[in-house]
Amino acid sequence: MSKTKPTIAAKGYSLSALSTTRDLLFGLATLMIIIFHSYVNINTAMPNHPVLAGILSLIRYHGNKGVDMFLFMSGIGLYYSMSSNPRLRDFYKKRATRILPAVFIVSFIWFAFDTPAGINGYFEDVFFVSFFTRGVRNFWYFILMIFLYAIYPLIHKFFKSTGVIGAITSVVVVVALNFVLMETAPLFYSRIEIALTRIPVFLLGAFAGKYVKEGKKISWAWIVLSAIGIIGIYIFYHFEPFVELVYLYRYIGGVFAICHLFLFSAIFSKWRMGALGTFLVWLGGYSMEIYLIHEKAAVIFNKSFHTSDSSGIVYYIAIFFITVIFAMALKAICQNLDKNLFYKNDSKKAKKTN
Repeated sequence: MSKTKPTIAAKGYSLSALSTTRDLLFGLATLMIIIFHSYVNINTAMPNHPVLAGILSLIRYHGNKGVDMFLFMSGIGLYYSMSSNPRLRDFYKKRATRILPAVFIVSFIWFAFDTPAGINGYFEDVFFVSFFTRGVRNFWYFILMIFLYAIYPLIHKFFKSTGVIGAITSVVVVVALNFVLMETAPLFYSRIEIALTRIPVFLLGAFAGKYVKEGKKISWAWIVLSAIGIIGIYIFYHFEPFVELVYLYRYIGGVFAICHLFLFSAIFSKWRMGALGTFLVWLGGYSMEIYLIHEKAAVIFNKSFHTSDSSGIVYYIAIFFITVIFAMALKAICQNLDKNLFYKNDSKKAKKTN
């Protein structure tokens, strides 16, 4: 009996790697954001290694693409959640208990420290109205995620019935909306573009979720192209010919993030990462809490630290450890709230029903 030669697809890269390496990818994205928000003077910190310092500076400058990685992976995660349990009540409860307590705890504390506009301004900030009225961006990512969580069941249903056509159409509509708002309401658009231009990368993740869960295989050529794309976009960003065209800059950032996810999911799935992998998984477990706290901790503790280190590296290492302590505490508080408040309420309702 002759053996059938495996096809390229059978030998190829499985999109399921985006799920099996999820914790590592979240850790990588978190690390990129930490580096981006750590305003270390790398050239001063590494005066004897100018080439390495230049590379690290470039990576730091574009570390905000970790946010786009979060969004793409969140789209995949929501597909998994909705397809495994389509009950809307369960879907919204899980999303709400995961994000809202942490966001509002940090929001109440941060704006008590940072709001100059009195009590009315404080509540505008705390409940994120000021994002739309004054462009206060401290929690823009979480405002966007709350919105996307709210409408995701509609996205899921739409993609399920329309497939590729629906995904393309939704991305085109969002891009067109960005352009129309930029032209017709430039002041309002300038306040919200940081969120609105990130929706396409989330939609692509939501669409990809089906193929990730099915373990669809694609050619390894796509991974090679991802690596080439990363290098090419780094070169593009170095010259920044379209930096003033914010919407284009953000969309290229989304492609950049997806290329990173493809490449690093392939790397993480093929090679054992040892201590680095353990660290990334641990970091990914606190990704939301660290993202919420890190930059704000750097601002709050700025006046408390006095070092002779002109590069700022000592300060930001200290801020990292402070952030981790507060992130662990925040997660523990939110888990206790979930267990002792929300879970008990559900248990009482279940007993009454029985």
